[in-house]
Amino acid sequence: MKKITSFFSKAEEYLCAAILCVIVALSFITAVGRCINHPISWTIELSQFLLAWLAFIGGDMAFRSDKIMGVDIITRKFPEKVRAAIKLVMNILILITLILFIKYGYSLCMSNIKRSYQTVGISYSYATASLPVASIFMSITALTNIVNSFRFLSFKKVSVGEKKEELI
Repeated sequence: MKKITSFFSKAEEYLCAAILCVIVALSFITAVGRCINHPISWTIELSQFLLAWLAFIGGDMAFRSDKIMGVDIITRKFPEKVRAAIKLVMNILILITLILFIKYGYSLCMSNIKRSYQTVGISYSYATASLPVASIFMSITALTNIVNSFRFLSFKKVSVGEKKEELI
């Protein structure tokens, strides 16, 4: 399972890096085109489309690596088990929210099926699909976090030499 997760994480990283490079290149092409009085309108729409996917896939990467901002000024003073319990509750709430994003994101995607980008000609639902698809990925991450929190709260004894940040 760790190999699959590692492969998937690397694939997301490479995909986000590639999307970011394409967005930068498209923005550069757009700027050059405007400088020579030949604006290229399709690059803006394509950049917006790619940005939607980049934001949500990047959100999953941040969630998986625990890099999402949080305020821990109070919780860091709590014992490890209490922090783990708070993290468990937060991940359960996040999972519930993600399930709602999947449900309503799918509805949004279906309602935009006939709407299309004017210059690119692709359906706008491909952009709105980034919400439910990324929410599915984030739900897998949330479930993994929940399982790990349960394991820590139930079984794991922390020894003095172990890194405590990896457990919670």
